[in-house]
Amino acid sequence: MTPKLLAVALLSALALASPLQAATQESALELSLVRGGAVLAEPMVDGRYVQIATGRVLATWDYAKPTAPLRVATTDPVDGAINSMTRHGDYLYAGWRGHDGTSGVAIFSVADPAKPVLLGQVDDYIDSDHKFMIGVVAANDHLYLFDNNHGMFVSDLSDPAKPVFVRSSILTTPTQYTKLVADGNLIKATGRSWIGGTVLDYYDVSAPDAPYKMAGHLVDGLDSFSLNPEPGMAIGIGNQLSIFDLSDPTQLIKRSYLDVPPATSGARVGSYFYSFGWGSGLDIWDLSNLDAPRAAGHFDLAAFGGRHTVRTGKALLLQTSTDLVHSIDVSTPAKPRRVATAWLPGGVDARDIAMYRGRALLVQPNYGLMLSDPNTLSPLSRFEARLPESMEGRSLEQVVVAGDRAYIAAWGFGLINVDLSNPKQPVEIGHFSFPFAAVLDVKGDYAYVAKWTNGGLFGVIDVSDPAEPELVWQDGLNGQPYRLKVDKQHAYLAESQEPGSGTETGGMRVFDLANPAKPVEVAHLNQDCGHGFDIAIDSEVSLAYLACQESLQVIDIANPKAPKVVGRYATPGYSQFNKVAQRGDRAWYANGDGLHELDVSDPTHPVLVKLTGLGHQVPQRLLAPADGRLYVVGGETGVHIFSTPQGDGGKGSRLPSPSQPRRP
Repeated sequence: MTPKLLAVALLSALALASPLQAATQESALELSLVRGGAVLAEPMVDGRYVQIATGRVLATWDYAKPTAPLRVATTDPVDGAINSMTRHGDYLYAGWRGHDGTSGVAIFSVADPAKPVLLGQVDDYIDSDHKFMIGVVAANDHLYLFDNNHGMFVSDLSDPAKPVFVRSSILTTPTQYTKLVADGNLIKATGRSWIGGTVLDYYDVSAPDAPYKMAGHLVDGLDSFSLNPEPGMAIGIGNQLSIFDLSDPTQLIKRSYLDVPPATSGARVGSYFYSFGWGSGLDIWDLSNLDAPRAAGHFDLAAFGGRHTVRTGKALLLQTSTDLVHSIDVSTPAKPRRVATAWLPGGVDARDIAMYRGRALLVQPNYGLMLSDPNTLSPLSRFEARLPESMEGRSLEQVVVAGDRAYIAAWGFGLINVDLSNPKQPVEIGHFSFPFAAVLDVKGDYAYVAKWTNGGLFGVIDVSDPAEPELVWQDGLNGQPYRLKVDKQHAYLAESQEPGSGTETGGMRVFDLANPAKPVEVAHLNQDCGHGFDIAIDSEVSLAYLACQESLQVIDIANPKAPKVVGRYATPGYSQFNKVAQRGDRAWYANGDGLHELDVSDPTHPVLVKLTGLGHQVPQRLLAPADGRLYVVGGETGVHIFSTPQGDGGKGSRLPSPSQPRRP
């Protein structure tokens, strides 16, 4: 392609890179599967069946045999990550919220509790672009919806499949409630306040269409990190176990307390209380005398990150943010006994994905790695990193597979090296402290790691001896690193555009790795990109795909010292943390509007083919392996697998880089 024709093609691409491109879109991509995601809502129990909300779906588990729970069904996905659930008769209502000011309620039929069916959704309870739904609860044959920005909404359930909400006189709810409990004519709402306290608010719904807030209580958020509302009382757990008298709902009186090992959550079983979630195991407390609670023992259980508990028969189910659901026999409450542990397919909040021997390797931020079946995402094995049992000391971010090793960037620690040669039992073989590690790539004997917290830094770690990694080089960064990719003898960094820096930061930065232990910066490109959030490289034709804040840019890197933007797909409006993947003649760009499938057979003129919703959140990562699938790791919304068959991947029809000669 001559320089003149290239210029014409580029101008054409820029002219067409507008919202009008959406007019060419066909139907959405075929969603083969979605599993995992946030576990924000308390599970619902119906006899032997338990409905667990993970991300955008409900998973049904059969606990007829508590020692061998079985996942028997998964619903169609709703429009966002589910954060609360409530039930009325044969209907289950799930509240969901996106990151873009959208919220709604999904209605499921649970007439057959073994197979819930999604009937519909309501997202127009108020005309606003800033909805922030925090919970739903059924009481007195009505459904109550709490929105942090707009207050409380009420729907009668005369037609339970089609709720119609009316705004109540309660116009704001200043706390992001995490638990809503109906108790007769009362709704008890609890959560954390903006100043670090823990709240318990009471709403009177004796006149169902005219609810009002009858009481608001605030307790010390360190002593009681969370509250368990019960009839006439509440139990707080944190650095203390506290008993609060609420026989008069307008008066909260601290009746007794006991200093305890730190915990974030708790559950009452008869006259005993279990605390868990922060450190190791589960502590047992005797509440037979509410005026003098006392220690009753400790239960060794992987309860770190424990969130919700529900009873089913003689079992207490404890769900954690580390992908586990424990089944605990509490027939003798003073001596609980674990009888089974289920793993949640897809995990709770997967951050990254890589492939190993045809299997999907998912980064789970609160513990480590999950090796999964590539078709079903059913867990095959787990790797749990040896890190402190605190969320602050964890937050695993990215993974790279090289040979039989996985390398993990752990924000709370640094680099962790894992041996995958026995896929049934991955083991740690080495680690290196590089606090706040955020991005990572590996080539040969070197791991390239970058971070931003407490100062930008780019480091090279020699991993030739994986058991004894060694830092051999480091230098500062001027922009926040979002993605690092090594191709041939260069490293490409997508970075933020820092305030006041103009085009001196942001976009893409290039480092020469002629000496792989000592990168040398050779180029920087920020041509109307702003923040560069992600990057994919088509090494065969020397093209980089850069996910910017308002566009996807195609960059010619045939000469890495002089990269050039040769194509652009623009979208209206600013979006953060956008992602990209590319395979053959297709590229996928994910932003706040969803997943854009682009035809890049002519890289100077990307064309929108399909636009698919992703739960109103920008995903954590996209991966397009050669098998024709596309993995979208949504974090809170779960892991999505799309079918994107393209025969030979489109390689035969794809144009080369404008700087490369055409292939015969």
